[in-house]
Amino acid sequence: MKEKIVINTMIARNVYSTESLEFIKKILTKCCNYKIPEKAREIHKQNKPFDYTDEFRVYGTQEQGVRYHSYYKLHDKEKSVPLIYTVSNEAFGFDKLWLKFTISSQDGLILEIETKDKKLLKEITTHFEKEFGYCRKQSEDEVFDELIDELRAAVLEEDGKKGVKLGSKATKIYPDDFWARFYLGCSYAISNQHKEAIKEFLVSVKSDPLSADAYYNLGKSYLELGKLKKAEEAMQKAYELAKKIHTISYYLAVISEKKGMVDEAKKYYKKAIDTAPKKGSTLIKNYIKDAEKRLKELGE
Repeated sequence: MKEKIVINTMIARNVYSTESLEFIKKILTKCCNYKIPEKAREIHKQNKPFDYTDEFRVYGTQEQGVRYHSYYKLHDKEKSVPLIYTVSNEAFGFDKLWLKFTISSQDGLILEIETKDKKLLKEITTHFEKEFGYCRKQSEDEVFDELIDELRAAVLEEDGKKGVKLGSKATKIYPDDFWARFYLGCSYAISNQHKEAIKEFLVSVKSDPLSADAYYNLGKSYLELGKLKKAEEAMQKAYELAKKIHTISYYLAVISEKKGMVDEAKKYYKKAIDTAPKKGSTLIKNYIKDAEKRLKELGE
């Protein structure tokens, strides 16, 4: 029989690594009448300065016995692969079950059990829930923070459907939060639901009147709906807050051209070219190429 219990909440990710050893000691003493030798003592620092993973494994004696392993990752600035430092690695014999208990600053609590003894399996899982069940509870702030992290990732991945779902949950918790409204607006825009996007961006700019990003995205959504006056007002506000952002100048040029303001369009296309990074992504290069093309067609 196998059992795997995972609790990956903010509380679980902050459980001290020493508790893996203490928990194993407790359940082996209570459930199996087995005392762990002193040499398996835990020596991992409790201030947790780096990402760490703390594992405790109990193997059948035909394999490796009981093994305790604690390590942490230290990212070298000059290397992309993190360096792994082992803090403790001890082994000793036991034969009733296979068990692995992991406490990780990234993955929370993971308890894996395999045994033929159904009663033993139930005892261990009961003790685990009694000891760590509190970690399942999350405060409203913790739930919100996790939603915002997932929402930001969904926007970066241009997954509008997922973003709308996450953003709707986040705004129910904190209706006036800037990031919840902003990313929800971005998610609607990605999904071509610009009327809904505008509603969210309007709340965003009210929450943070100095956010050029919010005004910029508001202007783009107005532009998509053909509301040129409002698009220009929002984009001008973004421009006042961030004159050196080439995309803002580019869209001001597009709006001006659509309004028949050729001189204004030329001015902003030139500004977009001048402020764009010289070494940039394909997307940036495309903005520059299009600006140059539009200038040529406008007789510049």
